Amino acid sequence: MKPSRWITVIVALLIVAAGSVALTYRHLKAGTPLADPSSEKTPSTMDIRIVTTQPVTRTFSSHMPWIGVVRSCASVKLTALVDGSVAAIDVADQTPVETGAVIMRLGEPRVESERAGLEVSAKSLTSQLALANETIARLQQSLAERLATKDDLAAAQKTRLQLQGQLHHAQLALDSFEQQLRVVAPMAGIFTHRRVSPGQAVRAGQVLGQIIDADHLRIVAALFPPVGVALEGKQVKVRLSGDRLLTGIIKQVLPQAAPNGATKVWIESKQIDRQVHPGQTVSGEVTLAAKSALAVPASAVVYDADEQPYVFVPYQGDYKRRPVHLGLTHGGWIEVLSGLNAGQPVVTQGAYELFYRRFNQQFKIVD
Repeated sequence: MKPSRWITVIVALLIVAAGSVALTYRHLKAGTPLADPSSEKTPSTMDIRIVTTQPVTRTFSSHMPWIGVVRSCASVKLTALVDGSVAAIDVADQTPVETGAVIMRLGEPRVESERAGLEVSAKSLTSQLALANETIARLQQSLAERLATKDDLAAAQKTRLQLQGQLHHAQLALDSFEQQLRVVAPMAGIFTHRRVSPGQAVRAGQVLGQIIDADHLRIVAALFPPVGVALEGKQVKVRLSGDRLLTGIIKQVLPQAAPNGATKVWIESKQIDRQVHPGQTVSGEVTLAAKSALAVPASAVVYDADEQPYVFVPYQGDYKRRPVHLGLTHGGWIEVLSGLNAGQPVVTQGAYELFYRRFNQQFKIVD
């Protein structure tokens, strides 16, 4: 072959190669991948891994947080019955006590003087009654010997009855005074909230401490429920340290709101009785409502610049964006209130890739 013909062939090959390169460049510049004749993928979904699934029916619950303090269901205040001072405290703080146990004793010089007077009066009457008994015995002997009359004996017996009544009242007064000096537990429980110390002066009626029933507890909780929601009887979760959970029931809604306007409720259960202690601060949530609804995985939902949610559904061999109205979220699933049918598959993997493949059509890039 002549040299001129070789030159012509080489130039032709160069022209074909240049045309191929230019075509490829135009495709790449336009953002359109080259189609593979052996592939069934459309240019819009090429290189995007798409997974679809159908919506399912799941149960969604609305919850409201609360915070509260553990209190005893039953408690009594210990008060001083007379003026005096704290002579001794016989029970340590936070100690279990039985009904009738002496918690503390009162006393001071004036108190001791009053007690001594009552003791002297009772002893004096006891001695007088003993003499009256001896007198009656002698009169009975004299009456048998006709040295005394029946009137003498009757007068002595009357005196004895009077002394017996006086002694009875004196002993009651002494016992009552002794009881007033002793502060005792009116019920079994825990002695707590002590407000006085040994040697401290107190007045009659002053609160000295408290006995609480540690076996029957409740949580006094505060929360802000929606208007019109009935709380009584609702189930409650109580969260403790170490990810422990207890359950309870709202037994009562208190008529008076907290100073911050919160609704106050009583939460009770057997678990609360056994696993918390009075004064402990706890928190949790109350289940307000539970319902079954259509749901999709959270990965199926994409959001535009205005936070409008969408899902992608198969449509004529491609995928179509569809706006949806969402509700509650739980465990990686989102409630779909409207915009999707029960049997309509949705894209659960590759949704955002589909969303951003038309980025330039959805967002105007500022120069």
